[in-house]
Amino acid sequence: MSETSKNNKEIATEFFNSLSSGKEDYLDFYTDDSTIWTAGDNAIGGTRTKEEVIEFAQGILAAFPNGITFNITGMTAEDDRVAVEVSGESIHASGQPYNNRYHFLLIIRDGKIIQLKEYMDTQLAAKILLGE
Repeated sequence: MSETSKNNKEIATEFFNSLSSGKEDYLDFYTDDSTIWTAGDNAIGGTRTKEEVIEFAQGILAAFPNGITFNITGMTAEDDRVAVEVSGESIHASGQPYNNRYHFLLIIRDGKIIQLKEYMDTQLAAKILLGE
């Protein structure tokens, strides 16, 4: 494994640890020009800039009073690309469990995530997060 791949895997691990902590320091992993894409043809899905993610994520995370724990279950890296399999564990404000499974593709350059793609169970997300 190249040194770049190894470093990028460490950055990805730190990123998900930060997300799990409930603090907003996960935003420090992005550049001002980063793009974040989420699967789904609903209010959750689509492409957002870092600035747009700040407001969007606050609304999503507020629906989980005890936060979301992101557990990395697999990771593969090659050059600036890191593929991460994650299981999420949380309880929604409604009292319903929200235990989604994710696949993230991170593009990391110069120690920052410049692009993140998030794939998940969009039906579960719509049911719990949007009440659909």
